[in-house]
Formats: sequence, C-alpha cells, structure tokens
Amino acid sequence: MKNVCRIVSVLAVTVVFLLAFQSNAIATQVFRVPDSDIDPEALRISEAKVLGLKPKKGFSFLNQEGETFTFDDYEGKPLVLVLSYYSCDGVCSSVNIELGERLSQLEKDGRLKPGKDFNVVTLSFDKNDTLETLERFRKNVGLDKGVAQGWTFSVVRPEDRERIKVFTDRFDFRFFWSPQDRTFYHPTVYMILSPEMRLARILYAHDIDKSDIELAVLESRNGNFKPGEIINYAVSLCYSYNYKEGRYVFNIPMFVAFGSLFVGISALGTSVFAFKRRQKKREDKA
Repeated sequence: MKNVCRIVSVLAVTVVFLLAFQSNAIATQVFRVPDSDIDPEALRISEAKVLGLKPKKGFSFLNQEGETFTFDDYEGKPLVLVLSYYSCDGVCSSVNIELGERLSQLEKDGRLKPGKDFNVVTLSFDKNDTLETLERFRKNVGLDKGVAQGWTFSVVRPEDRERIKVFTDRFDFRFFWSPQDRTFYHPTVYMILSPEMRLARILYAHDIDKSDIELAVLESRNGNFKPGEIINYAVSLCYSYNYKEGRYVFNIPMFVAFGSLFVGISALGTSVFAFKRRQKKREDKA
C-alpha cells in the first residue's frame, strides 16, 4: 500500500510539474515579442550611393499653408529634411518631437539658428496624406504653434502622389507597409542638404543632440563661412562623422595631433629660451 501511495505521489508531482512547464511555455509564447520579417539593414541608407545627389526633379509639394514649393526654392541655406508619414503616432511622432526639442535648444543657445542659418522640411512619403492629416499630425505632436523659425511641414501634390516612391528612391529611402501591424517600416533619419540642395550628411535619429545638427549644417556649407563663424568651424574640426553610428564623435586623432603639435612647439620654445639664457650667462662671465 505504501508503494502505491508513493507511486501516486510521484505521478502527481510529475503531472503538476508538466502542467506548470506547459503553462510557462504558453505564457512565454504569448508574451514573446514577435520577430520582424524585415532585416534592419534593409532600412539603412547606403550613403556612398546618395551623398552629393540633389532631390529628384519634377516634383512639387504643398506646405501647411497650402502653398506650392519645390526644393529649388530652398537653395541658399542648408536644409534638414525629415521624411515621415502623418498617420503615424509612434516613431514619426518621436522623431519630429525630438527634432523640435533640438531646434528649441538651438534657438536658445546654439551657434546656428533655425530659420536664419538653415531651414527644416518635414515631408510625408505616404500618398494618402493630405493637408488635413498634416495639420492633425502637427497638433498631435505639439508643433502646431511652431517651435522654431524656418520649419515647413508638407505633402506631395495630388498629381504626384502615386509616384512618391520615385522621389524617395533618389536618396535610397526605402519604406515598407506592414498590413499586420498597420504601419510603415522606414529609416528614422535627418537628411542634411547643402545650400545647393545636395545631400551632404545623414544623421540617424534618437542618437544625436543639437551639436550633431550644428556640425552637419556647418559641414554642408563646404567652408563657405561668414567671418564670425570661423570659430564655429574650428570647433567642428574637433569632431568627425561616424558612419556606423550615424552621428558625430570626438575626433581623437585630431586632438592627439593638436596636442602633439602644442607639446612640440612648447618644447622648442623652452629649448630656445634655455639656450639663450645659457648664452647670456657665458657672455656675462666673459
């Protein structure tokens, strides 16, 4: 009888263990984040292909006032271009909100000022976006009152909507619609265009601060600075663009080079001073 009870107890414990294991497995399966079918690298822009290119010709856009413009109208100042879509309440919202925060910081204490030294354009790549969805997007992300001068929100004109991908492909900006998630997958980047409207730099959002925008804008001007901006350019030489991270990092080799140069000049000066001092002592003794 004892053996029977012992066997029953072992079986009961085994059943409980199996049920707990199965329950845990089911819970793990239910709450596991589903894998994405899209390779993140497929959304990474090949900068070697697109740097130096101008926006695709033959496209016109509507700004928030309903006025028509082309990118040729922005020549003369660098431009920060943000490709988004206005039914998005996730990534696109955060990308534009973060940009708004950076622009506000530049307005307050930056060396370059939005509107004065460069412009900003947010453009929808969704053919279904209209001026109405544009306005809702601006209000939803808190940008309806404007956080900086020179920031335009825009959509493609109705006659160009069906071929918007031709425009985005120009800069290797690829986007994919996911019916299951009801969202677009796309790069989250800020594109910096030169005063001639050539793509000069690509910054990946969420990992940058206001200085990255400043440095990219300065760099896009190709040495064309006003007298008062020479110091800004000199400061920019302390940083270099990291292609892997999509942002600017401290230029250690440049810092070491300047440090070595300073040490060398200091050593030379010290040697010359010591030599003259010894020579003067010899002359005094003579």
